[in-house]
Amino acid sequence: MMTNLRNRVRLEIPAEHSHLGMLADCIRAMLERVPDIPDLDTTIYNIQLAAHECCANMVDHAYSGHNGLIVATLALEDRPRQFVIELQDSGSAFNMADSVEPNLEEPQIHGYGLFLMRELMDEVSYTPMPGNNRWRLLKRLD
Repeated sequence: MMTNLRNRVRLEIPAEHSHLGMLADCIRAMLERVPDIPDLDTTIYNIQLAAHECCANMVDHAYSGHNGLIVATLALEDRPRQFVIELQDSGSAFNMADSVEPNLEEPQIHGYGLFLMRELMDEVSYTPMPGNNRWRLLKRLD
């Protein structure tokens, strides 16, 4: 389905933790324009958290502290009503098969990012490609 260009935003963010708040602000600004989203504040927070976890992993793992860029495309789609975030990096690829679900019975400091993304979003997909790794996060809004 084509998304109206008025409902699409593209950001290029330096791959640094200090810049990730810009993505959260943009998510909030876009979703606050959408009428009748059930539990709007919680929905916004959940989407922001999932996007932040994904980008933090890009900073920490894909780029491992080296300079890089995160390209984020945010889209509001109306049939069905959903919010789609596409995130791209040109860093090291991630092997999804190596991912281990955290043991929620035993607290740990790291390892919750992918788990949270999957819990908070309706769809999470990852496509590793040389020089262009892509994440797609989708949240239904009805």
